[in-house]
This record gives sequence, C-alpha cells and structure tokens, in this order.
Amino acid sequence: MTTFGELSTRWAAVVIATVLAVVILIAILFVMSIAERLSKTYVLVSGTLLIVEYLSYRVLYKSYYRTGMKGLPILGEIVVNIPAVPIIIITFLVAVLVVSWILFFNRWNKNNVTLASVKDAINDMEAGIVCSNEMGVPVMVNTKMESLCEYITGKPLLNANYLWEALTNNELCEGCEVLDQGDNILLQTPSGRVFRLKRRQIRVDEVLLNELFATEITNLYKASMELREGNERLEGMNNRMRNLNDTITRVTIEREVLGLKIKVHDNLGRSLLSAKRYLVSGEGNLGEIIKGWRENTQLIDSDTENLKQDDYSLMFKTAKDVGVSIRVQGILPQDKKRKKIVATAMHECITNTIRHAGGDELYINIVRDKPLTIEFTNNGKPPESKVRLTGGGLDMLRRMVRDYGGDARVESSPVFKLIVEL
Repeated sequence: MTTFGELSTRWAAVVIATVLAVVILIAILFVMSIAERLSKTYVLVSGTLLIVEYLSYRVLYKSYYRTGMKGLPILGEIVVNIPAVPIIIITFLVAVLVVSWILFFNRWNKNNVTLASVKDAINDMEAGIVCSNEMGVPVMVNTKMESLCEYITGKPLLNANYLWEALTNNELCEGCEVLDQGDNILLQTPSGRVFRLKRRQIRVDEVLLNELFATEITNLYKASMELREGNERLEGMNNRMRNLNDTITRVTIEREVLGLKIKVHDNLGRSLLSAKRYLVSGEGNLGEIIKGWRENTQLIDSDTENLKQDDYSLMFKTAKDVGVSIRVQGILPQDKKRKKIVATAMHECITNTIRHAGGDELYINIVRDKPLTIEFTNNGKPPESKVRLTGGGLDMLRRMVRDYGGDARVESSPVFKLIVEL
C-alpha cells in the first residue's frame, strides 16, 4: 500500500492544500463565533479544532518535504510511513464536516437573532439612533444618524455629546434651524424636512448610556402648522361671531326703541289733533280726550322703563315672543361681564329648546355663588346622541366663559343640561 511519503508531489500538495483550506474555514468559524458571542462551548470546540487542524497541516507539510522536523524526527517518520488512503479519507471527511458546519451556521444566522441581524435591523430603521457613554463616545450608531449628523453639522459622528451641544446651541450648517428646544428638539433642514430629536439615559448591563433618537416628522409638523392656522382662522371667525351677536343685540334694541318712538309719536299726534278740534270747534268728548292723554302718559312711562331693559329683559321678551317661558330659581348675576355671558347662554338655550328639544319652558337654576354655577335645562325631549360643545353657538359660549376664566360643559343624559361656572 502506498504511504503518504510515497505520494507524488501533486497528490501530496492537494492533500496539504485541502488541510490548509480547512484550517482557514475553521478560523473563519472561530472568528464568527466570537463576533456573534456564541456559547463558550461553541467557541472552545471551534478553537480546539482550529489548533488541531493547524498542527496537522504543519506536521503533514514538514513531514513530506522534510523541512523543520528537527524537534519531531520520530513523528515525521511515522506520518511519512502512514498509508496515504486513510490520510486522504480523513482529510476529505474533515473538509466535508467543516463545509457542512459553515452551511449550518449560515442557515442558523438567517433564522435566529444575532448581533449582525440586530445591527442590520438598526441600520434599516427609519429613525436615527446613537448610544454613547458619558464621554460621548458612540457604542452603537446606525447609518441614518451618521448621515444626519454629517448633514447638519458637516462633521462625522465621532462624539454624541458634541452633536447634542451643536443642536442646543444652534451651531449647525447654513439652512438648518432649530424650531423648538426642550425635552424634544425640533430641527428643520434646508430641504424642509423636520426631525424630532430626543435624548434620554438608559441602563444596559449596569452601564449608563445616553441615547439620542432622531425621528422625521415632516408630515406631522406640516399638519400641526395647518391645524394651528386653522385654529387661528377659527378664532377670528368666533370673534366675528361674537361681534355679530353684539350687533344683533344692539340692532334689536334700536328696533324696539324705534318702534316705541313711532308708537308714542302716533298717539301724541292723535291726542293733539283731538284736543285742538275740541278747543276750536267743541267737537269731541272731553272725557275721552283726557283719557287718551292719560294713556299716552302711561305709555311714555312704561316704554321709558322698557328702554332701560338690560340683556335679561331682552332675553325674557325674546323667549315670550317665541312661546318659551323662562323659570329662574335664584338670583342672576348683575355685573356687566357675567350678565352678558348668562344672557348669551339664555339665548342659546332658548334656541335649542325650540329647535332640538321641542319644549316650551326653560329652567335656570343658580346652584351656588362661589364660583357662580348656573344650570340650564328644559322640558323638551332629551338628546338622541351626546351633545358636544364644538361648533355653533355653544362653542362660542364656551369661549366666552373661558375668556372670563370659567368653564362650561353639557350633560346629555338623562336630560340636556348646560352648566356654566363663572
């Protein structure tokens, strides 16, 4: 049987090269096992196999070529005289085993969470993240945070503390602007993109780290700006509505005054004509003429009193004109500001009583004085759904109450109830 030492140079080189290739593959496995922080057993086995295979390579090489065997002459002679077939078979089986091991390791990496997969997942995040120690040295950073840092500062991310100081001091590249500072920093880039950066401390394996998280909120920021502009427009509309309500009240009073003037003018005119005709020609009934003058005097007195009517009187008259009676329990406030608010609430409740509840009585109950709490209810049907103070007159009323420093809310069950606190 041919021994290893009797192999041709070509076949010996193939065997030795195969063993060297196996050594390289095992070395790769060993490094990967350390990098992925696998179990100590796995690392120990792969390390031991690497040492054994490397020593086998050196012995085979030096035994066949008779180089460097001064320390191991007996071992060299033994290896040279070993039959070639077993050595080739063992070398082939070890190579197959190592290749199978690598394929298994690669398949295991794809199906299990490893450090490499975690790193890839962090790099694939839509947000940027960097974790650093107290000195600012990054211990973990993804590509998006690196790109963002270089984009806004013009420098690579070598120290997370420097990045945070640049943000807080607004020392950024031209076109970059810090919109808001606090627990969260809002940053706008020259391209119009908006990022929210938040810093916090986390503890990992008893080690305190600083985490800086950057999230793009461009669409959310634009939506919030549009909402703010919409609220400002709505506030302007509410102010115009309040002015319109004041105008309607003023016009109503002026219309009442004009009607009073016309009524007094007509009655006085008739009385003067009757008195003149009686004095000139003696026509007419003196008793009726005197009675007419008395009625005119009473009319002037009563209508002069009507001219002094305030917001409450106007609301009571309005309710009477539309067929709603108002029942008040307690004393309504008389100061100008609260009177205006309560009168506005009465107006809204009168409208709702007729339009939505189908009732004809409005109940106003003063619950307490400090703070002044007034409840408005009616005898109509309860609401079919929950009533909200959004939009319309009730919303305007709530704003009036809040501008004064009070609060307004509604209850929908078991009956409609408007509660105003001033």
